[in-house]
Amino acid sequence: MDCKQFDGQVVRLERLQEVADKFVRVRLTRIDNLDLSLFEFDYDLTMMIFFLSAEEKIYARYGGRDAGGADARQSLDGLRYTMQSVLAMHEHKEPDFAPRNKGAPTSARAGGNGCMHCHHVRERQNEQLKRAGKWQREMFWPYPMPDNLGIAIDVDRGNIVKAITSPSPAAAAGLRAEDRVTRLNGVPIHALGDIQFALHHAPKNGAIDITWRRGAESLAGKLALEEGWRKSDVSWRPSIQWFIPNIRISGADLTPEERKPLGLTEKQLAFRQRDAISMQARNAGIRPGDIILGVDDKMLELDMFGFQHYIQRNYFEDDRVIVNLLRDGTRMKIPVTLLR
Repeated sequence: MDCKQFDGQVVRLERLQEVADKFVRVRLTRIDNLDLSLFEFDYDLTMMIFFLSAEEKIYARYGGRDAGGADARQSLDGLRYTMQSVLAMHEHKEPDFAPRNKGAPTSARAGGNGCMHCHHVRERQNEQLKRAGKWQREMFWPYPMPDNLGIAIDVDRGNIVKAITSPSPAAAAGLRAEDRVTRLNGVPIHALGDIQFALHHAPKNGAIDITWRRGAESLAGKLALEEGWRKSDVSWRPSIQWFIPNIRISGADLTPEERKPLGLTEKQLAFRQRDAISMQARNAGIRPGDIILGVDDKMLELDMFGFQHYIQRNYFEDDRVIVNLLRDGTRMKIPVTLLR
């Protein structure tokens, strides 16, 4: 970091401190004796900041991450902005609080007197849901990002729309860049953490309410939720690692000279299965020398390593995929059940 960047960081910290001094600050290093129906958040994170009233009602949550990295969705300016938004709400005659989910576990105890890692809480919840017969595939994608619905949020202003993707549910609802989201699925919005919390409790399909401000105008609409809207790359989540598969198919990418007579482009996936072949692939019917072209009839512009990562990002253990391949000039489809 050069001197200019360092000085800018110092200024941000000083400005943050000025606002933080208006709060009673508490750092929780253990939450095994706390009620998680109050402190409900994305347990795959390393940090979450809650803003609460003296009556233990939640104004906002600050935190959030995705596959881009632990800090890609956070900033000092963003935290300061959230603090100012919370203070403004606190001073309102009728403050707006986030709803409390009574269905969350009551504590983070793993049995006995000890605290578990946060991601183990999610793992334990998943196990309990499966035993109770309540597990659904959509639960693989907890706390989805607003990007899934076409909303890019400003990192430094956690309830301001930075951009809208079109076509998307957000574009259809009428949102625009620089709109300020005020409420989503019944949750008051101050930061990205609030948006993720609201989307975490949204249904797998249907529609949810959204309100926003455009200048002095207050607007409202609905975000349409289509089947599969939650899907995103969850390979970074510790709580999901037990479900991430390995297709165990590998080999050398075809050269341009090898691709040309086969009618394959330079960018599309095409690699030759090596002679050493896994039991999983052999049992499925994959043979040494097969040219792997993709899965589920998808045209993928990837190399062999990119293909393996694609499987990990888009499928889970026990999923059944169709491997598209060439064998002695004949195109074939081979079903493969993914294993961990």
